[in-house]
Amino acid sequence: MNLLSRVSRSFIFAALPLALVLSGAFLPSSGGGYVPGVSSTSAAGVRYSKNIYYYDNPDFTCLVGTGSIYCNGSSTLEGTSTQYYQEEILDVCCGSLAC
Repeated sequence: MNLLSRVSRSFIFAALPLALVLSGAFLPSSGGGYVPGVSSTSAAGVRYSKNIYYYDNPDFTCLVGTGSIYCNGSSTLEGTSTQYYQEEILDVCCGSLAC
């Protein structure tokens, strides 16, 4: 076995785990219920549990999906999320529970 093949094999075995770790940094950390563009934290740092209603146009005439974000960090999504949404605040969060 020559030196070049040993070096390239070592490089591949070192680069593969690094590539897997780096690619995992760009994946969502929670499984289902991803609600893009919507956060449970306000600009003032106060967290809320809320319902989100998604519409297919800026006039909010046709509902296409609903989502919820809970104080414990979990979320749900039924239907489709869009850039047109309205939020309904349910509770202020105290840690992972509603106050």
